[in-house]
Amino acid sequence: MRSFSFSSPGKVLWIGSYTVVFGGISHSVAIDRRVRCTLTEGKKNVFDTSYGKFREGENPVIDSVLSVVREHLGDVKGVQVSLKNDEDFSFMGRKTGLGSSSASTVSLTGCLYYYMRERIDLDEIHFLSQKANYVRQGGIGSGFDIATAVYGSVKYRRFTTPDSRDWNVEKVEFPTGYEILLGFTGRSADTVNLVREFSKAKDTDYFRESFREIEKENEMAVKYLEKGDLISAIPHVKMARTELNLLAEKVGVKLESQQERKILRETEKRGALIAFSPGAGGGDSLLAIGKEMEQVKSFWESVGIKVIKVKEDRGLTKDA
Repeated sequence: MRSFSFSSPGKVLWIGSYTVVFGGISHSVAIDRRVRCTLTEGKKNVFDTSYGKFREGENPVIDSVLSVVREHLGDVKGVQVSLKNDEDFSFMGRKTGLGSSSASTVSLTGCLYYYMRERIDLDEIHFLSQKANYVRQGGIGSGFDIATAVYGSVKYRRFTTPDSRDWNVEKVEFPTGYEILLGFTGRSADTVNLVREFSKAKDTDYFRESFREIEKENEMAVKYLEKGDLISAIPHVKMARTELNLLAEKVGVKLESQQERKILRETEKRGALIAFSPGAGGGDSLLAIGKEMEQVKSFWESVGIKVIKVKEDRGLTKDA
């Protein structure tokens, strides 16, 4: 009876929020919070997850992976799967935006691919995972989170459709010597709805002009990252974020409340080189990057924010 385990990391999108959906450049950091999948041969397909036990037809992440794997690799029978999240993928009963669904998709796809092909091919696992994720999300997502879960920290530009495989993915590690803190407020952001509001405006002149300005700054930031120069990258990230917030106001959404902006200003006064609401924003999480972060940690805790320190991690791995 065969049994083996794979795991994939969560992510933090800190360059390319929203613009990655519309073809912009992005950089996403793979973090040391992982989803772990163990597959054992059995009689029936059973999936034991952090959210309960499921059979086929009961969980959209599992069902999307099974559908794509069957389309490309053949039928899946007699697998008993454990799919468990590390802590911090949820807080106060809400997801924290670290990418548990994407990491689950990649871990499960990796396990099934190895089960059926008896080898590891990251590019094929990436393709199958992107397609499964695209099906599950109804084509809304950009796929940066899937690429991060497969390869680790990446520079990423999205695809037209998964079958076209025309994404641009390059491994670009986060510069060493810096701490990354994430803070969780307990609120929950409606990412899909926020993206939908941006999508409504994408054909307007003001959206196109803002996109060009944001993209210019993000591309400069990523160029410095590729050289390992975080200090030179940060001013460009800040300018891109300022332009993004202006665009968001024109679109009619708020990525950061006045209270959050006050907290972020205070965070930078206490030693963070940069602080903002990562990913889709919306108030569910905060990100701070710096060298000495004890004052930031103490400040966040004093205003009721749950703090976790994360480190950069690898992409998909076979663990056993």
